[in-house]
Amino acid sequence: MSDKLKETPIKDLRKAIGINDRFLYINELFRGDEAMYERSIKTINGFNIYAEAEYWIIRELKTKLGWNLDHPAVLQFDQLVKRRFS
Repeated sequence: MSDKLKETPIKDLRKAIGINDRFLYINELFRGDEAMYERSIKTINGFNIYAEAEYWIIRELKTKLGWNLDHPAVLQFDQLVKRRFS
């Protein structure tokens, strides 16, 4: 069942991210900057296709914030974004 939930599409990232994951992302990925997290989620939700979102995330988040691509929080965030556009 949990594998099936990992594949279900998401319409709104903000609603799909629970409070614990929200704090994890803010602290681990967004350097504790809640406003940057909120703007980023809003921006990602606004894209129409995954390729646009992926390009923006690589350029604006992964590169500029220096995300470790093997970090569990990064992998989990990437999975959520993929589900948003599936």
